[in-house]
Amino acid sequence: MFIREIGKKVPEVSHKRIESPEKSVYFNHMHNRCELLLFISGEAEYNIDGQLFKPTAYDLILIPSAVYHYLIPLSRMPYENYVIGINPSIIPPEHYERLFSPPFIINIKEDSELISFFKRLDFYAEEYSGEDFDRCALALIEELVTYCSYRKGYLSSPESTGNEIIDKIIKYISQNLEKPLNADIISQKLILSKSYVQNLFSQNMHIGLKEYIMKKKIYAARADIKNGMTPIEACEKYSFGDYSGFYRLYKKTFSSSPRE
Repeated sequence: MFIREIGKKVPEVSHKRIESPEKSVYFNHMHNRCELLLFISGEAEYNIDGQLFKPTAYDLILIPSAVYHYLIPLSRMPYENYVIGINPSIIPPEHYERLFSPPFIINIKEDSELISFFKRLDFYAEEYSGEDFDRCALALIEELVTYCSYRKGYLSSPESTGNEIIDKIIKYISQNLEKPLNADIISQKLILSKSYVQNLFSQNMHIGLKEYIMKKKIYAARADIKNGMTPIEACEKYSFGDYSGFYRLYKKTFSSSPRE
């Protein structure tokens, strides 16, 4: 088992086994990296932006950048996985488009070639150190991404949340991220009471509706700033209102200012 980091290109590459997972250890989150998560064993569910999936052995879960997700352990059964967190900038656009858009799941149980990529990461972690590990693991990860992008035909869809209203809320937010968004606007759109929409969303998604909207907006703004947009332009694009509020939220979320 190991946990490594290859600079900004691959913030995490790991193979972990948790003997007795607890729900309190796993929290809902989103980040600017994308992830390849290979589920080995355990009993759990994943929520990927409102889509629920209960993985089976050797399901490879593909999580796009800036997408809300979390793990829900369903028992104290040992949980084992590999995680490869990748900066999207190192993935060719055509491969990113094929891999990190729904559906998000590949079962690789019968693909010994694909499994071998992860076994080689174990070997590198055991045999190599420092720059030797970084160099070999990075080349292997880039090859793995290319290989997976040609497996598009093997992808399967996660399940819906089972709640049509939650699905509509998430879809509406995604399609209107640049507009002003809040519980009042969304509840009026769905012709439902504000309190009902807020309570339903927090119960199903384990995050408040306001916090979810702000996280989606601030991560989208950060991506645009990294691509050359000024902080003020990003603030205006995603309808934050005043720049001081945008600045405070950005610094709280990323521990740095927009210009940094």
